[in-house]
Amino acid sequence: MEKNLEILELPPAMRELVGECELTGRRTHFIRNGRAVATLVSHDEYLALRETVEIANDVPLRAQIAAAEEELERGALVPGEDLTGKRSAEDRLRATESVERTWQLLPDDRRKAVVEALTVIEEDPIIGAPLFEPLRGLWCYRRDGIRIIYRILAEARFVLILAIA
Repeated sequence: MEKNLEILELPPAMRELVGECELTGRRTHFIRNGRAVATLVSHDEYLALRETVEIANDVPLRAQIAAAEEELERGALVPGEDLTGKRSAEDRLRATESVERTWQLLPDDRRKAVVEALTVIEEDPIIGAPLFEPLRGLWCYRRDGIRIIYRILAEARFVLILAIA
């Protein structure tokens, strides 16, 4: 069960803690008898933690990511235009061959949603949530019920799509 509180109704000191957390990512631990009982984290970090747990517990998706990582090592990549159907000015997207096979199985309405999501990722790769251990280095972006797992390869100047779920 969740509870929502209006931030403007909190005491000033608490609003300051929340603002600090939101802007800097700094966590605040609430303790009782020297033991942490709750931690204040930003909503973005909370979502990234939940996403990490969900993906880490999804055995088929983890297998898909592992296979995609092996394809990356072999250089088995396809240009993003093979998925989106259009060449972008940025040309920053690549996908593994297994992602392309998954793409082929998607119904047309889901493909449209994936293309929209990939366009957003290409324009702003850090739009997604950076994942935590054991998935550190991966990012996840959700849109319209689609989850896209990707890696930002800054040195190669492109975003590698590892999975579409």
